[in-house]
Amino acid sequence: MKKLILSAGLVMLSFTSFAQDDFKTEMLNFVEVQSGSTMDAALSQVMPMIPEGKREAFKKELKTEMSGLYSEIADIYIEKVGKEDLQKMLDFYETPAGKNILEKTPAVVEASMSLNQKYMMKLQPIMQKYMSN
Repeated sequence: MKKLILSAGLVMLSFTSFAQDDFKTEMLNFVEVQSGSTMDAALSQVMPMIPEGKREAFKKELKTEMSGLYSEIADIYIEKVGKEDLQKMLDFYETPAGKNILEKTPAVVEASMSLNQKYMMKLQPIMQKYMSN
């Protein structure tokens, strides 16, 4: 009887673990798509500064580092937001509107980065004015 209860408990635990791993994988895919758009926009500005012969090695090394970052971001989403709301968000991104937003995110991020740079140039003198004694 003890073996039966222990076996049932292990099976339930493995299903829970599998479900969590499955959700983490789904969340990680979302983070990669979402953050990848931002990274692509940033890379479009950095890539011309890297000699052409070194670009593939740069991309490979960057991809390795970014996978760790994406995993940690997925963990933060899971911890801070919760699975139920995240699942709703993931479901939204499977809709035509959600797919459209994801598709257009790189262009929005790229335009926003240029705008941020423009405004930081304007804000820098104001910040320096108040930061100095």
